[in-house]
Formats: sequence, structure tokens, C-alpha cells
Amino acid sequence: MTPLKKDNPAPELEDLMESVRPRLRAFLLSLTGSEAAAEDLTQETCLTIWQKREEFDPTGDFRAWAFRIGFFQAQNHRRKVARQQNRELPGDELFEQIAETVTERHGHDDREESRRTALLLCLGKLRENHRELILHRFQDGRSLKHLSEEAGINCNAMAQKLFRLKRTLLTCVEKQMATRKGDSSK
Repeated sequence: MTPLKKDNPAPELEDLMESVRPRLRAFLLSLTGSEAAAEDLTQETCLTIWQKREEFDPTGDFRAWAFRIGFFQAQNHRRKVARQQNRELPGDELFEQIAETVTERHGHDDREESRRTALLLCLGKLRENHRELILHRFQDGRSLKHLSEEAGINCNAMAQKLFRLKRTLLTCVEKQMATRKGDSSK
């Protein structure tokens, strides 16, 4: 990342924000599952980044800093929605696990990064219970037997459900990648 100039950080900060914006939006979509909320939170996060620009360490990782701010924006949004709907929030553990998984560093391969961004967008489009099921199986490594017992269905039905969800995600990721490839060739 380019360090910010002390005398006038605005141009560099704008460039840095634009470079992380698509991934930040995908991250927020994966946390909220709502296109509208993700867009609003992206705007709020960019505003907060601008307001806190003096706090950023130019030798630090801008992307990690921006995602951390986005995470807190999404967490506040989640709590606000729960209050408005007068309902209890499940523990923050799953929410934090999603955030940790998304923000882990996996190298800097652009194709891999694009694919990861596409996967985040697609995960965000799933219903919350489906997203949780995918994460429990593939992130937490829970067994089919354990998941099927939790859901009250047999193992074959759970395997079929996971297969359909994986196929849905794969199709969505392929469409996202094709769209990105088409956009970048223009």
C-alpha cells in the first residue's frame, strides 16, 4: 500500500479507499446478507475512514484497518436492527468468525482475490440459515452427522442440501467472475 503523505493525504486516501471498496462491500454483504445494508455500510465506513484518517498509521495495512472499521459498522448495524425488531441477538461468535475468515490474509493473487470477493458476494446472497450451514460445515469442519442431527434430518438429506448450496455458490461465483472479466475488458 502507498503510504499517505503527511501534508495532504486526501489523494492517496481516496485512491486507497477506491482500491478496497469492492472487497469492503463484499465483506459487508457477507456479514449482513443485504445489498442495501452493505451499500449503506460501505458509505458509512468510507465516511468513518475519512473522519479517522489522522489515526491511520501509514506503515500499516490500510485494507485491514478499513475492514476492521467496516466490521464495527456492521456489528453496530446488526445490533440496531435487532433492537428495532425487538428481538434477541444470537451470540456474536458466528458474526466474528465470518469476519475473521473473510479478513484472513491469503496472499495477493488478483485472480484468487477476485474469486474470494465473488464468493463473499455470493455468500451474502444466501439466506442466513444457509450461510451458517455452509460456514459450520466448511469453516468449522462439523460432520454431516452432527449437522443433520442439529437440523433434525437424515445424513443423506443434509448431504443433498449442502450439495445444492455448493452448486448455487459455484454458479454464482462463476457468474460474478464472468461479469468482472467482462467489465475489466471494456
